[in-house]
Amino acid sequence: MLNSLEDKISLFTKVIIERIELDFQKKRKKLLKYYENRKVTIIKDNEERKKAAIASATKEAKTKKQQMILSARSAMHLEVLKKKREFTERIMEEVKKKTRTFTGTAEYIEFLKEAIKQVLSMFSDDQFVNFNFSRDDIKNNQKVILSSIKSFRDEDTYKIEADNSLMGGVFAKSSDGRLEIDFTVNSIIEDSKKLIGEFLSSWLNEER
Repeated sequence: MLNSLEDKISLFTKVIIERIELDFQKKRKKLLKYYENRKVTIIKDNEERKKAAIASATKEAKTKKQQMILSARSAMHLEVLKKKREFTERIMEEVKKKTRTFTGTAEYIEFLKEAIKQVLSMFSDDQFVNFNFSRDDIKNNQKVILSSIKSFRDEDTYKIEADNSLMGGVFAKSSDGRLEIDFTVNSIIEDSKKLIGEFLSSWLNEER
């Protein structure tokens, strides 16, 4: 009887142990599968995060590069404008110096006569004309001015005034204000300034 009971206990114990081992193996496989899947998910997440980080860093680097390029271009453009302005001012100052010298020469007298002639040709005889000359011309070249105008017009058809802003030449305007003719040294210098600016822009662009 004892042997039979012991046999049953042994058998029962064996069955229990086998079931425990089977459950353990099932749980082990399930855990291994879970952790394997988890490992794959973690690796995939890490790869995606890595890719996202690389993409973000690449995008940020490109943005910074573009900003640096734009900043450099802007700085270069400002430097070109600065050089252009400096060169223009230096050249214009030299032009003005030479112009002041020119207005005291015999060549300028001929220029002034021709300027008056060209201006008068633009007005009809019945128009009253207001003439503006530089103060220096009124002082030093009044006879030339009067003789040039009187060659074409009567004394009661014009008026002469000094303009402190003028460097030379002549500015004429009809009394009704409809016609203005600018044949002054100032306008010639201003036109020269535009040409100088265009030349400097072309030259500075070639230098870059």
